[in-house]
Amino acid sequence: MKESVRKKRRNLMYSGLVALGLLLVLIICTDEKSKEPVEKDHTIEEEADGPNGKEDTVQPAPSESRDWEVPGLVDRSGEPIEVPTPGPATGKTLDVTDFGADPDPDSHDDAVAIRAALNAAEPGDEVLLPAGTYDLRTTDPDDESANIVLHSGVDLRGEGQERTVLLTSLDREDNSRVIRGSGVHDIIVADFTITSRYDGPLGDDPDIGEAGGGPMYGIYIGAHKGKASSQVLVENLSIRRFERHGISVKASREVTLIRNHVSEATAVGPGGQGYGIAIEGLADQHNPDASNDSRHNIVIGNTFDGRNLRHAILLQFPTHNNLVAENTIVGSHLDAIDLHGEGEYLNEIRNNTVIGGKKAGIALGNSGGSKNKHDASGHGNWVHSNNLIGNRQGILVILGTPDTLIEDNRITGDEDSKTGIEVRNAPGTELHRNHITGGTDGFWAIRLSEDQGTEGRGKGIPSGINLEHNVIRLASNGIRVDAGKDIGIVENIIEDINGAELKVTEDVEIARKHPK
Repeated sequence: MKESVRKKRRNLMYSGLVALGLLLVLIICTDEKSKEPVEKDHTIEEEADGPNGKEDTVQPAPSESRDWEVPGLVDRSGEPIEVPTPGPATGKTLDVTDFGADPDPDSHDDAVAIRAALNAAEPGDEVLLPAGTYDLRTTDPDDESANIVLHSGVDLRGEGQERTVLLTSLDREDNSRVIRGSGVHDIIVADFTITSRYDGPLGDDPDIGEAGGGPMYGIYIGAHKGKASSQVLVENLSIRRFERHGISVKASREVTLIRNHVSEATAVGPGGQGYGIAIEGLADQHNPDASNDSRHNIVIGNTFDGRNLRHAILLQFPTHNNLVAENTIVGSHLDAIDLHGEGEYLNEIRNNTVIGGKKAGIALGNSGGSKNKHDASGHGNWVHSNNLIGNRQGILVILGTPDTLIEDNRITGDEDSKTGIEVRNAPGTELHRNHITGGTDGFWAIRLSEDQGTEGRGKGIPSGINLEHNVIRLASNGIRVDAGKDIGIVENIIEDINGAELKVTEDVEIARKHPK
C-alpha cells in the first residue's frame, strides 16, 4: 500500500459528525451462549437478497480499479466530506388523526389514513403520528409489497420510539416492507416503533431457513429506475419482529441511520434472514460513477440485541466509503459486523462495541452463498478503535481480502474466545497498535494461518502481513504463525502471558523489520 495512502488513513479526521454516547444495552444473559465447533467458522451458506449471480466466484472488481484510494467519508480525491442530511421540516405538520387514523390498538386499518396524509403533503411538510398504536392492515394501491410509501421531501415522524407504534399485518409475503422509499430524497423518518402481529417463535438457529414470519423488511430504502435514494435520515426507531432486514439500504447513498434499536428477527437462517441493518450495492454493478453507486452511508450510534440476529450490521456487494461507527451490539449468531465477501471496499469501521458474539465481532470475507458466491471483501477497509469483548474472534480476515488496515482496537477474550485477531489468506493486512488481553487455554491474541477456501475460492496463505507495535498483556497466548510469507513482526509488546509468547511454524520466515 502506498505510504501516502497509509498516512492519510492514520491522520484522517472527520468534521461535522455529532458526537454520540454509546447506549450500552446489556440485554443478553451469559448462560445463553451455545458451544461452538472448534474448526472452520464460515460453513453456513449465506444467500444475498437480489438478482441471481453467476455460480462462479463474484469478482471483487472495485479492488482492481483503484480510483478511490482513501477509506471512509471522503471524496474521490481523498478529502474528507460532510455527508448531507435533510434539514427540519419548514412547511405544514399534517396529523394523521385528522385523516381518520385511530391511535387506539386494534382499530380499523390506519394505513389508509397515513397514506392519505402523505399524499396530501408537499415537499417541506411533515406527517405526524401522535402517540398510540397504528394498525397497518393494507398495502399501498400502487405497491402491494408496502404498507407505506415515502414521498421525497416529506418527513414521517412519531412522538417517541416507544410511544408511537406501527403494527403491521404483513406476514411472509415476498419482498414485503412496512415502509418503502425508492429513488427518494430529503426525508426524515423518526421517533416510532415498527413491529408486526407475528407472535410465533423468534429466530435462534442459523441452520434453519424455513422459520419466520412478519414482514420481510421493516424499512427499505432503495433505487428507482437506476436512481439512488439520497439524503435520507432514519433516526430513533425501534424495529422488531421482521424476517430479513430491520433496515435495508440498497443501491443508495447519503443515507444516515442513527440511534435506532434493532432486535427480535423472526428468522436467522440462510438466504439473508435476520440482518439488523444491511447496506448493499448491486451484485452485478462495479461502476463507482453510476447514479446508484452505493457509498457515503452512515450507520452510527445504533444498538442491537443480537440474541435473534444472524448479523447485526452487514455490508454487501461493492458498496464503498461508508462509515460504521459507535454502534453497540450485544451478541449475534454469526459475525456481528460483517463485510460479506462480495467486493465491499474502503469502508471505515470504528469505535463500535461488540460483546459476546458467537462468531467474530468484525469479519471481512465470507464463505457462504448459493446464488451469489461469496469470498473476499474488497481492498482498503479500515477497522480501528473498536472495543471487542468476549467474541469467538475479535477480528477475522479471510478468503483473499486485501490491504485491510486494523489498528488501535481493544480486544478482550473470554472462555469461549479463540483468537483476538485472526488472519488467513488476506494479502497486505496491517495490524498496528492493537491491545489484546484475556482468553483461556487455546486462545491466541494474534494468529496467522492457511485459508482452506470455500469450494475452491479464497484458498491461500497469509502474505505481506505486518504486525507492528501491538500490545498483548495478560493473555493466554501471544502470536502464532502457522503459515505465511513476507511476514513482519516488529516491536510488539508481549507481557504476562500464561502460555507461549511467540510460536512460528518451521518453514515460515519472520522479518524483524517491515518486509516491504
